[in-house]
Amino acid sequence: MILEKLAGPLIGAVIGYCTNYIAVKMLFYPKKEIKIWGHKLPFTPGAIPKGKPRLAKAIGNIVANTLLTEEDLKKKILSDETENAVVEKIMDGLSTNLHTSINRIFPEEEYTNAKEKVTNLLTDQILESVQNMNLEHIIVEEAGKAVKSKTKGTMLEMFLNDEMLNSLIQPVGGEIVNYIQVSGADYIKGEISRKLAALEEKSILELCDNLNVSQDSVRGMVSSLYQTAIESAAGNLVSNLNIAGIIEEKVSEMSIDDLEKMVLSVMKKELDTIVNLGALVGAILGMLNIFI
Repeated sequence: MILEKLAGPLIGAVIGYCTNYIAVKMLFYPKKEIKIWGHKLPFTPGAIPKGKPRLAKAIGNIVANTLLTEEDLKKKILSDETENAVVEKIMDGLSTNLHTSINRIFPEEEYTNAKEKVTNLLTDQILESVQNMNLEHIIVEEAGKAVKSKTKGTMLEMFLNDEMLNSLIQPVGGEIVNYIQVSGADYIKGEISRKLAALEEKSILELCDNLNVSQDSVRGMVSSLYQTAIESAAGNLVSNLNIAGIIEEKVSEMSIDDLEKMVLSVMKKELDTIVNLGALVGAILGMLNIFI
């Protein structure tokens, strides 16, 4: 008698459990369309394999339009925490010497070649400017004025006329000009190389200090530049990223097995609850059947 009364609820529970279990499994299985004698079996493939393109598109649109909007991106990137982290990272970069900072951007060989080209260019420009100055004439004229100023009012003034001064000073001027033509390039290049080497050992912050620009001012400029850049670029960034398209593509590329793992990692408890709820509803219906 008791077994007869329990049979209804037990059978209902088993039917409810199995029905919901099969329904959940049919979300993912069968993975491919099944045909018998050329006719496709109903409910094949499973709901998710069949609707994978729509699912991928839907997930992409939800993320792009709801979870990661332009305002959300701006809010996160412009938060005090993010801004301070970025500014501090930039300030750390500005604290390292120029040589190290540049090598982070350019390979050592490229940087060395570029520095050599700059050195040669500056050397040529300086040497050309010096040679175009008619330096010999300037030396003779200025040295003559200096000698006349020193000997003015003395007995030497009577002997050192312009012709004599020119004859004394002109050879010196010629030697100086000749030295510049022969060795000037090497000397200028060496000086430029030494100045660049000294400059490389300084950080941008040290150079700013030399220009009476404090680190607080630099920090403020970096922070302001960051805010302006994010405000103007956030919209274009979201548009150019095409988040919906990226997510849709990634989901579409996933295998059914990976997609199943992803769904189950998020909803396994809920799906198990649905299966167990089927057993409960079946048992309740079985019990009601006893009293009807």
